[in-house]
Amino acid sequence: MEGSMPTDIFGIVFINSACGTVNSNGLPFKPNNPDGSQNQEYGSPLINGDGMMIRVDFTQPGEVIVKTGILKPPCYYADLATSPQLNPGNEWQDLAFHNMGLARIAMKMGTRNELNTAITPVKFNKDNAHRLLATFDAGRPFEFDPQHLNLLTAIGENKIWHSGLPPFLKQPLAMILTTAHPVFDPYTQELFTVNFTKSNKQLMKATHIFDVMFKDADWFKKEFNKLIGWLEGKSLQEQIKHTQRFLGTIHLRSPKNKNLWNWIKYKWMQFYHRDISNENGVKVLRWMGTKVLDEWSIVDEKGNGIAIDYNMHQISLSRDYLILCDTNFKFTLDVMINFPFQHEPMIDKFIRSLLSGVMNDFSTLYLVPRASLVPGAKNVIATTVHLPVETVHFSANYDNPNNTITLHTAHNCSACPAEWLRSYDTLVAAPNKSVNLEKLGLIAIGEMDIGKIGKIVINAKSGSVVEPETKYLQLTGESDGKIDGPHTWAVGLYTYRDMLSSDTNVAKIKNVFWQSYGLRDDSLTTYVYDLYKDPKRSRTYSAEEMLKFTQMGARFVLQCVETDNMEVTDFYTFDKEQYFWSLQFIPKSKAQSEIDDSLNGYILTTVITGAPFGIDQYDYTCELWLFDANNLSAGPVCKLAHPDLSFGFTIHSVWVAEAITVPAPEYALDVVEDYNYMIQIASTKDRLRQRIQSLFDQKVYPHFK
Repeated sequence: MEGSMPTDIFGIVFINSACGTVNSNGLPFKPNNPDGSQNQEYGSPLINGDGMMIRVDFTQPGEVIVKTGILKPPCYYADLATSPQLNPGNEWQDLAFHNMGLARIAMKMGTRNELNTAITPVKFNKDNAHRLLATFDAGRPFEFDPQHLNLLTAIGENKIWHSGLPPFLKQPLAMILTTAHPVFDPYTQELFTVNFTKSNKQLMKATHIFDVMFKDADWFKKEFNKLIGWLEGKSLQEQIKHTQRFLGTIHLRSPKNKNLWNWIKYKWMQFYHRDISNENGVKVLRWMGTKVLDEWSIVDEKGNGIAIDYNMHQISLSRDYLILCDTNFKFTLDVMINFPFQHEPMIDKFIRSLLSGVMNDFSTLYLVPRASLVPGAKNVIATTVHLPVETVHFSANYDNPNNTITLHTAHNCSACPAEWLRSYDTLVAAPNKSVNLEKLGLIAIGEMDIGKIGKIVINAKSGSVVEPETKYLQLTGESDGKIDGPHTWAVGLYTYRDMLSSDTNVAKIKNVFWQSYGLRDDSLTTYVYDLYKDPKRSRTYSAEEMLKFTQMGARFVLQCVETDNMEVTDFYTFDKEQYFWSLQFIPKSKAQSEIDDSLNGYILTTVITGAPFGIDQYDYTCELWLFDANNLSAGPVCKLAHPDLSFGFTIHSVWVAEAITVPAPEYALDVVEDYNYMIQIASTKDRLRQRIQSLFDQKVYPHFK
């Protein structure tokens, strides 16, 4: 420990993180397996990994007790049992899961719910302690025991959640498209989440090719390398033409895939002649501590289903409105499944260029009147709001006087948090440097325009943004040719007092503590630069100017923004090799009367810090830093580290005053009944269904007796 532990700190912080897969024994993903064979997971995005919950306990005076645990839903045990690396020759290894981008997929069973993103606390009136939900963008939430970190139950039976894949691709482990940030209102005792779907026409573009890849991978590699050779030196129009021809005939050219091609043709005819497609749509689900959830379809002003382009990573609420957002984070099929051949960089590079695309330079909100969410209502009309900037994270003031909603927003402009560093990437700001292999899989946080911190005021009746109350904070931090002040380069996570509280709502958010990633020449890849360099995008700085800023460099910064005037009132800048990930407000047990409550506390951060031991070489340690929320510039009051504390990439967090084991919930689902239903309705042959049933009976269900 460095510094001194505050005596007025209390409660428990939970931090969610991704920690690798059942095969990797933690992070980083290594290039080879223990037997010397190539590791299929090498180079995977760090965010694609099992959820590891970190519990930081401040309840014992003068001590900090840290406990970690891997969150293990039923699909975790299916992953464990089918792994050829852990169980060579097992009878189910053809059902094994693979990292294929942002998703971990078993082609014959479905996708993993990795529960690695966020935590939502819930406390119903009948409870004497907090309940905690672990969440993920592509899986339903699970409640976990805050003391022992084991899972208690999923929220909502499998059968009420709609798969994000076409209905004829029913799988035992469905890909559920939802939000990583369901919201709980302690005043009304309601938790809201979403479940959205997309049409087949869009989804099928990305799924045909992958069925073939894994039917005969060796043949596909050979044919794909031929295609890449054909494309060299061709015009873009010719490249598109050749690629379309390749994708359209690939099934016929492989003798091993004729049956698959016939099946796809049959399903494609069904697609046009039968109602088997998911429709574009958003459903709001409400949970009030029972097995049964309420459900409403949300439609736009014309009565049409809402089409989500990317993701609904964040939702929020105010007293009278539920705020939904099509967030600019591509948790979509183009990044879920675009990394199938990690050790074939030419193929991987081509697939990425074929599937990935540029995100919009705007966001769309949907305001749902909570008064409309009543039993019996089917289609609830939302008011559409167009924001002129990209948004991923936001919070709302609980009070919405005169139907005026105030949002506090993060804007990562011309950036792509869904992309990650790959071994073949080149660095546009440092052309003579290759990507540091120790940092493979990290978010490609290179930004192609300056970010913003927003306070957006909306007339909820008209859907219009109210000026001049709406303000954006944009800071370069530039001084004397250096970036050494507070800045908004790559705005990240944030925290404030009572954020995500299960006891109270925040009527007006006064001070927000923001993280900015900064600018690094080892993170801006040529690929991201080319994706977002278009001068026609809504932007402050040109691509050429962004290159110069990136070469200047900007470090991670923690800053406090006072929301009335949208000004930075305090900040701390980290050193170059200090990676600041998560942050969490912790109130003081003995409040100082002269300090506003919104500043009366500590900010806990997770930091990976490097100590140099050679030229461009660092020995990294994982640390927890505590800042006085009212004096960030003084630096951390305490730094905590331990040889056994290890994390690679932490994400969202939450603070609660206490975290004790609560009685088994009466709404706990029967795991056997819940998953047997999915196995029985799976669109697969009886023999395969029997094998999956055997896998679950022998290797999954015994863990949930």
